[in-house]
Amino acid sequence: MNASTKKGDMSRRLPIVFGLLLLAGLSWVSIPQELATAAIDDALGGAFSAFAIAKGLNASISVLQSSTLDFQVFQVSVGEALDPANDMIERFSWVMFAASGSLALQKLLLGISASPIIKGLLTGVCLIGVVLIAFGRKRWQPPLFKTLMVAVMLRFAVVLVALASGLAEQAFLEEPRTATMAELQSSQEELETLAEKRIAQGNDKDESWWKNLTGRVGSLVGNPVDGMRERFDAITDQVIDLTMIFITQTMLFPLAFLYLLYRLAKRLFDYR
Repeated sequence: MNASTKKGDMSRRLPIVFGLLLLAGLSWVSIPQELATAAIDDALGGAFSAFAIAKGLNASISVLQSSTLDFQVFQVSVGEALDPANDMIERFSWVMFAASGSLALQKLLLGISASPIIKGLLTGVCLIGVVLIAFGRKRWQPPLFKTLMVAVMLRFAVVLVALASGLAEQAFLEEPRTATMAELQSSQEELETLAEKRIAQGNDKDESWWKNLTGRVGSLVGNPVDGMRERFDAITDQVIDLTMIFITQTMLFPLAFLYLLYRLAKRLFDYR
């Protein structure tokens, strides 16, 4: 092998060696990890807030249902009117619980990917690659490349997925999520106020039986729950919207970006 051939071969190796050293250094950089953790924490905060609103709605509707049990004639119609809304809120709270669990799992995996063991594994593979490439050991390069790709996925896959999901959430979901959460919070506060009024009416023991009867019949004829039917319809729409938003944010986005990374890694393997 003449000098020009050796020089050309070395010039091809240098970018690979530099890239491996850069990758080994990047494995210890904490800024992407911190940004990914902040994105997951922000999503967790939103999921917890939605879960709290759902439980508040559930409690208020349950109070409104139980406050009509004094009248056998009317209790069935009013209770059945509230049952669908109560069931939907209950299911929505389970969706929020599942979304919170998904985000908690992502945060756990994010912490594992930043462990010294994973960082050390990637650094070690990169340094071994530098040595093999520098000495021209081509026979060991294919298994080294596969090991390197596995180490890179272990270290950066969850970080990249969390960052990409956070950016997608900010671009497409943050505005409708914030608006819908504010509307649902307003609905929850109105129902809570109504429930408190019903409790206060139920605790009033000083009225005569006739005044109590006429007052309760009047309240059921112009029942404030019936006046909230439009609000219940709005709550249903808001709950459905938030369910789709959180499922997309906490499950569909991460799975989609993870699949894209998998396809990219598979193409690199096939190319190799």
